[in-house]
Amino acid sequence: MYGEILRTLLNRPVQSERDVRIFAFRIAAICFVLAMAADLALQLIAFGGWIDILRGWAIAAGVVALVAYPVGVYLGRTRLDHHRTKIKLAEQSLADGLTGLRNRASLPIDYDAGPEGTRLLILLSLDRFKAVNERYGHTVGDRVLIRSARLIAEELGNLGHIYRTDGTEFTVLATGCAVAEARAQVLALLARFESSNFGTLEKPVCLTASAGIAEVPAATPFTQAFTAADAALEAAKATGRSRVCLASEPTAAGIVEGDEVIWSADLPPPPRRRRGGRS
Repeated sequence: MYGEILRTLLNRPVQSERDVRIFAFRIAAICFVLAMAADLALQLIAFGGWIDILRGWAIAAGVVALVAYPVGVYLGRTRLDHHRTKIKLAEQSLADGLTGLRNRASLPIDYDAGPEGTRLLILLSLDRFKAVNERYGHTVGDRVLIRSARLIAEELGNLGHIYRTDGTEFTVLATGCAVAEARAQVLALLARFESSNFGTLEKPVCLTASAGIAEVPAATPFTQAFTAADAALEAAKATGRSRVCLASEPTAAGIVEGDEVIWSADLPPPPRRRRGGRS
């Protein structure tokens, strides 16, 4: 029973400086109680008078103050450092190594842990990014991705968390935002993409992006919500790129390449693009 009590007192999490002090106080209190119990046992065996009892208590209190409490602080800080290291490693495992945004694995976690109510999933994909890598190389391509992530964060960071969910695909998990407001901000973002140079003065890189927005009612599973936003993004790609489509909008009637319609609803649908090859 006493061992269980000690484990309960000492195994509580240490997650802040306040917890360190509380942990050290617990260590000191336990040591003081043990010292008092030992002194009481000695006095029962051989009572030496009240002066000896008071002297023993004073020595025990001094030892606890000078030794037990500092040791408790040291042990508490060790546990706090361990906790912070675990948090840091957990955050690193959920971060994208190139852009610093949160990664795909963290999106369903944040979605399920988010507040109840209507949310928005906004998917953005860079258009024809494969041509950038082929023309300028992957080093330039990485810089373009980093600058694109920074641009998205500047324009949409106020809506919620931003994730890199695929090679050239980014997702915003927005809360407390109306569809019309989100659409307006995404349109402003796409306009900045069209007017920005993602390269250098010597080697300018022009780029556009497409977006899909899904309004997600409460209790909607993540997979269903993401599929709806992904379908809206596919519609934006299929109808000319550099535009925004809503999941609630009708499906596009055809695929446009530049000004030319290369597929219409009267013809068999083209094969669905693989996610890794979306451009």
